[in-house]
Amino acid sequence: MLKYIATFILIGGLATLQNVSAEPVEIDELKDNMAKLADKLPPAAKKQVSYKKDIQPYFEKSCVNCHGPKKKPKGKYRIDTRELALKGGSEGVSIIPGKSKESPFSYYITDQVIDYEMPPTSKREKYPMPTKEQIGLILAWIDQGLKYDN
Repeated sequence: MLKYIATFILIGGLATLQNVSAEPVEIDELKDNMAKLADKLPPAAKKQVSYKKDIQPYFEKSCVNCHGPKKKPKGKYRIDTRELALKGGSEGVSIIPGKSKESPFSYYITDQVIDYEMPPTSKREKYPMPTKEQIGLILAWIDQGLKYDN
C-alpha cells in the first residue's frame, strides 16, 4: 500500500511540475521564457500562406478594431499594414519576420503572457480568439516573411 501511495505522490509531483512550466508569464519575463513557451505553440501550417485569404479575415474580425486605423490603437500597436506591424508598439517590436518563435505576438495570441492575451479575454465574445488552425497559419505567415499580399 505504501508503494502505491509513494507512486501516486511522485506522479502528482511530476504533474504539478508540468503545470508550473505551463503557466503564462509576465511581459517582463517573456524573453527569458520563450524557449520553454515555444514548446506550447501549435505547429506552423505547412502550406504557403496568403495574407488576403488566410490572415486578413481573422485580423479584420478580431484585431483591427483595436489595432487598426479607426481609432487610437491599443498599446500603440497597429496590425493593418506590414510597416506598422513591424514597427511595434508600446512594448517594442512584436513580430520578427521569419521567426515566429522569437516574436512576442505568437505568445500573445496563444495566451502565454499575462495581461497581453490577444484578443483580451474580456472581449472574446465580440472578438474571438484564433483557433489552433488559425494560429498555425499566423505562425507560418510570420515564418514566411510577414507578406501582406493585398
